[in-house]
Amino acid sequence: MAALSTDPDFHLNAFERWLLGALNVPEAPQPPDGSPDSIRVFRAGRNYYLWSILIWAVGALGAGVAAVSVSLPLVLAIRRASQWGEIAAVAALVLIWSAYVVIAGVTFVSRRLNYGLRWYIVTDRSLRIRSGIFAMSELTMTYSNVQEIRISSGPLQLLLGIADVEVQAAGGGGQREHGGGGHVGRFSGVAHANEIRELIVDRLRHYRDSGLGDTKHVVTPPEVGDLAAAKAVLEEAVALRAALATPP
Repeated sequence: MAALSTDPDFHLNAFERWLLGALNVPEAPQPPDGSPDSIRVFRAGRNYYLWSILIWAVGALGAGVAAVSVSLPLVLAIRRASQWGEIAAVAALVLIWSAYVVIAGVTFVSRRLNYGLRWYIVTDRSLRIRSGIFAMSELTMTYSNVQEIRISSGPLQLLLGIADVEVQAAGGGGQREHGGGGHVGRFSGVAHANEIRELIVDRLRHYRDSGLGDTKHVVTPPEVGDLAAAKAVLEEAVALRAALATPP
């Protein structure tokens, strides 16, 4: 089965393509087991991306304040330091701000790619969730293992118009949740949580109605002792009836 096409609304630049190639991360995963006509691909909501970038900006601002607080003593030391001390202070400043720029740039690209290359795929037999860039995770669940489907959202998610669809399964891949008896696949930050939930519920119903998710029931024969006892009772009943029917 061919790989899925990438999101037409998300375009990779040259650096991002080079980074994905260096990390050996494919732009699109292979679709899970199921009919090609049944494949549905969902994305995290746009507000999920905006919130992610806002979190990045807050972190970058905090790191910038820390860099400034470290740089100020070095700047003041340059005026009073010897020639070698001035060189050392300037080198430290260059190192600090170079590290800040690199870390800020890498974390920004990471958040952007984590949004653009986050895949939620649903077919008529299974679903697949892929996320992450530097530590990529891919979870596949078949409907035979699905136990529960629910929507969760906090106050902030409600404000942003997004929610998480959580699919609880008895087995399969993925990470084991605390307090749960199986594995959880999470469609994080989606804007159409109800639509995704109803689609999975509907396809799960069709999957089980078709008999693909049913387990075979084995009918065990009665014990030999039970058959013998029943036969003896029947023979005694026949003999008693014959005795009553015989005239004195």
